[in-house]
Amino acid sequence: MMSEPALPAWARDDAFPIRPDTSNFGVVDHSRKSRSFESLDELKDHLEIGKGRLNWIWTPKSDRLVAPEEIPKLAGSLKKRCLIFAAEDEDYARRTMPLTGIAVLYGLFCFLKGISPFGFPGIQFLVLTIFGFLYFTARPWWEARKARAAAMRLTRDQISDQVPEARFELWMENQSTPFSVLFLVLVVLVGGAQFATPGLGISEAGLVKPRYLAGENWRIFTAAFLHGNLIHFILNVSALWYLGRRVETLARWPHLAAAFFLSIIGAGWATVSWLPNQTSVGVSGVVCGLLGFLLVFETLHRSLVPRSARRRLAGILVSLIVIGTLGFKFVDNAAHLGGLVTGAVYAFVVFPRSSSPHRPMILKRDFLIGGVGIFLIVASASGAFFIMVMRAS
Repeated sequence: MMSEPALPAWARDDAFPIRPDTSNFGVVDHSRKSRSFESLDELKDHLEIGKGRLNWIWTPKSDRLVAPEEIPKLAGSLKKRCLIFAAEDEDYARRTMPLTGIAVLYGLFCFLKGISPFGFPGIQFLVLTIFGFLYFTARPWWEARKARAAAMRLTRDQISDQVPEARFELWMENQSTPFSVLFLVLVVLVGGAQFATPGLGISEAGLVKPRYLAGENWRIFTAAFLHGNLIHFILNVSALWYLGRRVETLARWPHLAAAFFLSIIGAGWATVSWLPNQTSVGVSGVVCGLLGFLLVFETLHRSLVPRSARRRLAGILVSLIVIGTLGFKFVDNAAHLGGLVTGAVYAFVVFPRSSSPHRPMILKRDFLIGGVGIFLIVASASGAFFIMVMRAS
């Protein structure tokens, strides 16, 4: 009897698809379109143009598609490609600087003068402009700086150090995650219904604390699917998509469902306890719950995820701290902390420390817990949706 390979799924030979037979060399881009080449030099020339995001490449030495970083001879071409992207990010940061800079100055002016532009309180508008500056100007500039520094260190000897993270991220991107899609669709459907109705419907289905404490306990569940504004919605949806897929891929769908629903409760209880007079909405408590889950889960399963890939979670945590600090007057830090702790505790209680590179098996009880979680999540989203529809009719 053959034993299971002592490698994580992303590191195994069969992690990626079989390569096409159309040519000796080729690339597959992010949209799954392939391009064939007859020689390594032609492949290098294509990489050095720097067009489009790559998924895989293939060469005669492997029957499977591989990450570009797995071919040492491509180090020079990947370095040039990385420098091209860094230059594009720097150019983007320079082009957005005037607009985002003026926006921040205008936000500061409104805050000092007590003006409420576009219906936003002065401090809230100022923080939103700062977020815009950080995302559209500071972030691409920082990414360009990191990419340039990494490219300058890239040699044939060092490119092998990037292979684990490259394979892990490619493997993650190409996993099927139907339940992450389901939860995202639920949030989008409720968000669409909410923004299509005047007044946003927060008073009807949001976590209005006095009404919750008066007996409308269902609000703790429906509020998670509502959002204060479009920016709030977009940020949460983006984070939910990335973290949800990561949880579902690594820990499997039952734990995604359980962590999702429990984080709704943990975030809700925390904000009711600490901010009893403020109305709360948003799925950010769940986002923080999934982040807390992953921080603990991946620490307990160190052989499952490359260390360089785990650092990205720390970066997300730092971003949340910055957002919470800048927007402390309108960001619900209590819900964020409650969700984060709930997700972390769930992972700590359910999963023992493991040196195995394999993903944990799903037990019968996990299917039951996950099924109940999905039912309650769908019920919560459906309740919020029908409240929006009834309000519009």
